[in-house]
Parts: sequence; C-alpha cells; structure tokens
Amino acid sequence: MRIHRILLLALTFPLNAGAVDAQDEIPVDQTTLDQHVDHRVQPVYPPIAKAAHIQGTVTFEIRVGISGRIESMKVVSGPAMLQQAAIDCLKQWSFHPFEKDGGPVAASGQISIVFALSDYHPGSDDEQIADRYFPLFDQCSKAISLRADTKSAEDACNKAAETAEKFGSEVRFIEKRSAFVYAATACTNNRDLPKALAWASKAVGTVKLGHDDNSGSSAAYFTKGEVEGLSGDLPDADQDLATAEDFSRKAIEWAHQVHFEHGESYEHTFAQILQFHAKVLQAMGRPDEAQKKLDEAAKYN
Repeated sequence: MRIHRILLLALTFPLNAGAVDAQDEIPVDQTTLDQHVDHRVQPVYPPIAKAAHIQGTVTFEIRVGISGRIESMKVVSGPAMLQQAAIDCLKQWSFHPFEKDGGPVAASGQISIVFALSDYHPGSDDEQIADRYFPLFDQCSKAISLRADTKSAEDACNKAAETAEKFGSEVRFIEKRSAFVYAATACTNNRDLPKALAWASKAVGTVKLGHDDNSGSSAAYFTKGEVEGLSGDLPDADQDLATAEDFSRKAIEWAHQVHFEHGESYEHTFAQILQFHAKVLQAMGRPDEAQKKLDEAAKYN
C-alpha cells in the first residue's frame, strides 16, 4: 500500500526534529499551556460521534519544543470515538515558546480538547461542508481500495477533493491534504495525469503550510513525484521523491523511538518510494544512484 494510503492512526507523533534534552524540559500545568497557545484550531466533530450523541473531553500529555511546536503527544483519556479528531486538531496548534533562566526551554504537561454537542451549530458553513465531505471521502477511499472501476473512483475522489477545497484557508489542513492525495491517486490509476498533477500540487501546497506530520508530508511529495515521473518530468520527480524520502526517514525514526505498532508499514512504503525513485534515476541515466536506492529499499523489504 502506498504511503499516502496509510491512515493517521498514531496516538503519539513528532512534528519537529532536534528536541532538547530531557533536563532542559520544564513541567507546566494546563492553564499555563493554554495561556501559551498562539494558534488554536477548533476540532472537527466526527459525524458518527455526533449522530451517536457522543461528547466529552480528550486529554493529552504533550511536549512543546523550544520552537513552540508540539514535538510529541499521547492520549491520556477521552472517548475513543473522539480521539482521532482531537489528534488532528491539536497537531495544528502552536505555542509561544517557554523560557527558563532567560532562555528557551521545552515544556510538558496536559491539555484537553472538549467536544460538546451544545457547541455544534448546524448553520456553520464549515460544519455543513464537513457533513458533505466525510461521506464523499469514505466513498473515494473505498473505491480506490476496490481497484476495479478506476473511472468511478476518480469521479468519487474528485468530488471529495472539490468539497475539501471549500473549507476555509485556516482550517482542515489534514482533510485537505488527504483528499488531494487520494484524488491524485485515483486520477493516476485512471491515467488522467494532468488532473492528477493538479491535485498532487495542491497536496504539496497544503503540507507546506506546516500543519502536517512527517508521514502526511511524505505522502504529498511522493504522490507528486510519482505523477511527475509517469508524465516524463524526471527532474521534478527526482526532487520531489527525494523530499518524500527525507520526510519518510523522519517518520521511521520516530516510529522506532516510540515503538509505534504500525512502524513496519512506514518502512514498507518507504521502500516503495525508493524503488520508484530508482526507476526515475535509471531513466535519467544515473544507474549508480539508482542502485543505491534499491540497496536501501532492500533493507526494508
């Protein structure tokens, strides 16, 4: 399975490399964490949880790095049906950096995301778009997994991506990137490469905003590099595939550090990126570099 088809299942994740040493970390309470929030994104209420009248609070243990970005998070408590939505929301937050003795320092503590049905406003444009988007995205992902009718899959994924575009410019980064990647994949499978490239470019543009994790960023660049390679644009494919590999290596490194249960899937899809990149390099007349990619891929097969 391609890296861009992997769901974001992790309950912990890193966003930045270069974390400070543990002794340079200070514990803070939830109030202090909340006061340091610079960029806050409201959670997307999962339609299935809303329909089941599930509400509650998802509490996390997080570590904020010296840059103000969340370096790791772990769910402490909260309704299972709301946890993934809380993760997708919190990973888009940023904080004013903490200080100790006049210098920047990492901080750790607990913070919560509250889901209350009373806060849901049916008239909200964002909620209305979300109610249309999620069923379309489910239809898209199922159509791709069936691998039968590529035309129907492309139609379904185009509709999901077009709906995702209607979200506001400052929200739903994960949903947008996912929809664009899946649409590009469906178009590629149906050999509609110009349309695939347009969606893949939108996916890369979304992750460049800095609200995604390493596996999601790798998915966007791999998708774009793959379409470029199939279209004959080998130099751009080479560049984007190299970027995808860099993000993928970071994702694998994190998976090893935290003993992530789905780490093998990261390694498998990383091997696929390397193998496709090797084909691009061969076509560019760079066989030695291509062989290095294949040798590296062999370590993960």
